[in-house]
Amino acid sequence: MSEATVQIQTANVGECLRPKSGEGVQIRLWPGFAISVVYSKVKKILLFLAVATLAGCATYKPVPDNYAGAIANLADSGKPESASKAQIFSAMEIDGHAIKDSFSTSRQASTGHGDLLRLSMAERQVPAHPMKVKIRGSHATGAPIHELLSRARGTFFEVEGVVDFNPQPDGQYKVVGALSKTDSTVWIEDESTHQPVTEKVSSRQ
Repeated sequence: MSEATVQIQTANVGECLRPKSGEGVQIRLWPGFAISVVYSKVKKILLFLAVATLAGCATYKPVPDNYAGAIANLADSGKPESASKAQIFSAMEIDGHAIKDSFSTSRQASTGHGDLLRLSMAERQVPAHPMKVKIRGSHATGAPIHELLSRARGTFFEVEGVVDFNPQPDGQYKVVGALSKTDSTVWIEDESTHQPVTEKVSSRQ
């Protein structure tokens, strides 16, 4: 079985069964239509959703309440591709600590709106000193099933990595990137000059 294939079968909506051959799972989307995805792909999606949910509950503050030093600002970015799908470029961790990210804030903003994805970009103040930041660029969808379908069609792209970031006092920075089938990249740039201030993380690496 290929990594992700679409099959036509008669089944109950929402039914989830293992295919007769190959290590995978068939998810019935509606009567007469199912999508088959290998277990590794399903586990990867569920793992990201679990991590993203935990990140949305993160209480770590990059700038402690008693901090009296210089600070900078680090914002995320994103752009819609349709009403239910978008590209998001977000900071995920600072020095190994999970922080509020735009995948979580957008998911929360979309709750109760069906399949629609409402972008909600996060930003945070950070101390003006060297740090390591995990940044992620990825497609996001209004419903998990749309992500499964997009992955099956080969139109869901993502990249993630840790970069060295040395923000300057009062600096304004943004996580940006580009998603494509051939190469997806994500990095941090200076908002005033639009020049990269970190290395570019590439899906080719």
